[in-house]
Amino acid sequence: MMGPLRERSVLLTGYLESLLVKSAFYVAANLVAGKYLPGGDETRAQKPMPAFTIITPHAPESRGAQLSLLFLPIESGVMQEVFDHMLSKGVVADERKPDVVRLAPAPLYNTKLDCERAALALEEGFQLLVKHN
Repeated sequence: MMGPLRERSVLLTGYLESLLVKSAFYVAANLVAGKYLPGGDETRAQKPMPAFTIITPHAPESRGAQLSLLFLPIESGVMQEVFDHMLSKGVVADERKPDVVRLAPAPLYNTKLDCERAALALEEGFQLLVKHN
C-alpha cells in the first residue's frame, strides 16, 4: 500500500510545483541572491517586487510530500499577507515565521484540483498585495 501512496504523493507534489513555478511572482532559487538578499545586484533605489521561491529540493527522492516557499523580500511581511489570503480561500498550509509557508498535498485525500486551488489562492494573494501597495 505504501508504494502507490508514495507514487501519488510524488505526482501531486510535482504537479503543485509545476503550477507554482508558472506564477508571475516566482523567482528561481538561483536568482534570489542577486535580487533579494543584501549585497546582491539590486540598486538601493529600487525595491524588489514581492515574490517567492521554492527552497525544497526539486528532486522527488530528495524531498517528502511538501514544498517550502520562501517569501521575498525577507522579513517584509509578504508571507503573512499572502498566507492570510490563502487561509481565507480555504487553503490549509503551515507557516514558519517569518517568511516560509509549507504546502503539502496529502495523497490520501487531495486532488490535482486542490493543487490548482492552492496555486490560484497564492497568485491572488500576491496580486492583491501588489495592487494595494
